[in-house]
Amino acid sequence: MRKIALCILSAIFLILSFPKTSLWPLAWISLVPLFFAVQNEKPLKSFLYGIITGLAAYCGILYWLVPTFSAAGEPKIIGIAVLILLSFYLAIYYGLFCLFIRFAHLRLKSGATIRYSLLAAFLWVSLESIRTHLFTGFPWAVLGYSQWNNLPIIQISEFAGVYGVSFLIILVNLTISNAIKNDTKCHPETEAKGLKSKDRILRFAQNDNIKNCGFTLLLISVSLIFGFYKLKNIGTSEHRNIKTVSILQGNIDQYKKWNEKYEQEIVDTYSELVSTFYRLPSTLYPALIVWPESSVPGFLKSDKKLYGWISDIAKKTGMQHLVASNDYKQVCYHRSLGNSNKFDFTRSLDYKNGKFYNSAFLVSSDGKITDEYSKVHLVPFGEYILLRNFLSKFIKVVNEIGEFSSGEKHNVINSTAGKLGLNICFEAIFPNEVRKSVKNGAEVIVNLTNDAWYLKTSAPYQHFTMNVFRAVENRRFVVRAANTGVSGFIDPSGRVKSKTEIFITTTLTDDIQPLNYLTFYTKFGDIFAYLCIIISIILLTFRKKIDKL
Repeated sequence: MRKIALCILSAIFLILSFPKTSLWPLAWISLVPLFFAVQNEKPLKSFLYGIITGLAAYCGILYWLVPTFSAAGEPKIIGIAVLILLSFYLAIYYGLFCLFIRFAHLRLKSGATIRYSLLAAFLWVSLESIRTHLFTGFPWAVLGYSQWNNLPIIQISEFAGVYGVSFLIILVNLTISNAIKNDTKCHPETEAKGLKSKDRILRFAQNDNIKNCGFTLLLISVSLIFGFYKLKNIGTSEHRNIKTVSILQGNIDQYKKWNEKYEQEIVDTYSELVSTFYRLPSTLYPALIVWPESSVPGFLKSDKKLYGWISDIAKKTGMQHLVASNDYKQVCYHRSLGNSNKFDFTRSLDYKNGKFYNSAFLVSSDGKITDEYSKVHLVPFGEYILLRNFLSKFIKVVNEIGEFSSGEKHNVINSTAGKLGLNICFEAIFPNEVRKSVKNGAEVIVNLTNDAWYLKTSAPYQHFTMNVFRAVENRRFVVRAANTGVSGFIDPSGRVKSKTEIFITTTLTDDIQPLNYLTFYTKFGDIFAYLCIIISIILLTFRKKIDKL
């Protein structure tokens, strides 16, 4: 029971490290209790303790799945089942981590603490990278994201991405664990017991333990020095080519968005928000107005009345608008609207012949669509369903989920606010997806999302803070428009310039600067994570020779 309690303690620290509490210092000690739990245990039992820790941690971090499913009309038991299954899957990575580090620990010679700590950090990053890509990927609550508001340390992300921060956190956790245990010998059978304080100090002072602490301290110090330097100097260059951008936060209830009864209400809400710009003097006009994901109901390009509404808005404001709506190719039928002044977005869609997209459109100041982007990385079970016919028998909401197709590429949209690299909702949590658009020429990162699904939970905050890393990795301003919040502006150093509260109807305006230089991360991507995978494979495969490394 004592060791299970240690696992739960680690889970509590991890939960509190992430938003909404965001107690980031806890992440640096979060796994110390787990390391004590697996100390001297066999690899398979260590695997079990890792599972317990991961399961408890993810159930706490992803708890919002339960109210999300309940609000969708599903029985609470469905939400609980999904939460447990997903958390268990993610916990397997914790289990594998504990299994591998114990496996390696038993084979390292005495005085190999630095190598052991490095191997553990390599393994952790490897597993995080794998879960980012496996089964379409789910990199939610990657350990490094806990440091979103620890600005000095996350500046290394422009080289190593969020995984570089995870690497440092694991290294520090292991160093603290080893220092407390005074364990410079890596074989459990040689571990001393009942030592006096003087003897413990002498053991800690042994050469390898000093080296381990010194090495970790050096890495952290270098990272912090670099971070403070970047925070002081980034953005201090000549302020030129400044663009003003505005965000609309419509605050449309998720379960009104697709209900015909509320379509006119949606139109009226956004019309009212836009009307605030009519009263502005021309000198205060923003270069671009950004609407959130699926803000325009129906299919913008195919509905003359809907298109006319957006076109009139663009002409009246004299500004460009980035609006989001569904799109399709080939087939779409809809009933005539006649002379009605009401909007009617009901469609009879042909799923066999048509392809449907979650898209965004740039509408020019003269009311024409000049560019568009369609979401590339879709949400499994949110925008497409595997085993649809089977699952629909048990989960009724499956029948209400559309079948979208992926966009073809991460194209850049040319706007008056600069070249925009768009990502829609889920895409923002994938570093490589955002990086591609910047590498293709994007000067500003724009995230359009609808987080109304999550209600008033910690999920909107967790989702928002991942964008901080996209800003730092690529050294770009991030503009985030969310239907119910959190909307905001993030500068290239990761500072949140301004943001909204959730579930309020509002607009937000701030200045950005289009930038065009490429960071190491933008050019080469997750090369650090891939190197960690290669090194981990080599060290585990040739474990009998590890003492010679």
